[in-house]
Amino acid sequence: MLNTVSSRQIQREYKKILARANKINQPIIVMSNNQPQGAVIGLDLLEKIQIEILVKQALKESNEGKTKVISTEEELIQDLKELEKYV
Repeated sequence: MLNTVSSRQIQREYKKILARANKINQPIIVMSNNQPQGAVIGLDLLEKIQIEILVKQALKESNEGKTKVISTEEELIQDLKELEKYV
C-alpha cells in the first residue's frame, strides 16, 4: 500500500512527514486534488538510490570497456600519483 499525504498536510506537518519518511524508509506520495504531485523520501533511501545509480553507471562503463584494470600494486601507486596532479 502506498503511503500518501495531502499537499495541505505537507504545509502543516512537514516536520512530522519528514520524520515518518526517514522512519519507514519508503517514499510518501504527495497528493493534490487526488492526483500525485511528488514524493517525499528519507535521507537513507535517497542515499540508497544514489548508490544504485552510481553502481549501474560503473557497470555500464565497465561493460563498454571505459574502465582500467589495475592488477598490481605498482600500477595502483602509479595511477594514484597521476591522480594527485589533479587534486
